[in-house]
Amino acid sequence: MPTVVGVRFRSAGKLYHFDPGDLSCTRLDRVVVETANGTEIGRVVTERMDKPDEDVTLPLRRILRKATSEDRERQAVNKARAEHAIALSRRRVAELGLAMRPVDAEVAFDGSRITISFTADDRVDFRELVRGLAQELRTKIEMRQIGARDEAKALDGIGPCGQQLCCTRWLTEFKPISIKMAKLQGLALNPGKLAGVCGRLKCCLRYEIENYAEGGKPLPRVGATVHTRDGEGRVVATSVLERKVSVLLDEGAKWFPVDEVFGSNGCGGGGGSGNGGCSCGRG
Repeated sequence: MPTVVGVRFRSAGKLYHFDPGDLSCTRLDRVVVETANGTEIGRVVTERMDKPDEDVTLPLRRILRKATSEDRERQAVNKARAEHAIALSRRRVAELGLAMRPVDAEVAFDGSRITISFTADDRVDFRELVRGLAQELRTKIEMRQIGARDEAKALDGIGPCGQQLCCTRWLTEFKPISIKMAKLQGLALNPGKLAGVCGRLKCCLRYEIENYAEGGKPLPRVGATVHTRDGEGRVVATSVLERKVSVLLDEGAKWFPVDEVFGSNGCGGGGGSGNGGCSCGRG
């Protein structure tokens, strides 16, 4: 079972495991490591721990050293170069009339290359752009196309909730999100309210989806005919978290605990008989 520490290269970025060796590393230490893309500087975010082989990518790469003052100065210089590179790339894209949007630039720790992240709706011939950037920046230029969610993560912003975007603040990976999740939570299917600043479905739609998926299983379906202590009625709404259903009676709609609602055959959720199902919708 290897001993590892967790390292991130960006805020809310992916967590990578490295072998600390005999080096004493604590959280928030800046360290220099060897990656598949060369030498990089990152920040330790987890203490030394033992991890099963199946939870890490083998062979583990080792931490080379703690970052020195010279390493930090180089990182600051690279950050300034990256800001210049992204500004230059945006200007060149506008001049060339390319249908793409440069989002971010990243300079390799040794300065040997600059990676430009961009978004585009269609394929783009950016060879002339790369030649011009390489000539002016005097280094190798790599282009990397990213999606709308990654663009929002890189640019940051404020969500409809009034807080900093989750993807920038703490979300380290994007998981699939579907309109079915909104339906399961009883949300209005309004694209303007369900979409985040990236234009895609909000990441927060899946935060509580397990609770709704499990809690909603025994609830009657909307439209089902049920019996209550006040008579027969039709289900017009459900509240999964409160475990209640709203039933439309002669005198109007009224909320009932789900345990007090039954199908026309007396079923409390265990299924019906005869025609293979219960009118309460829980069979």
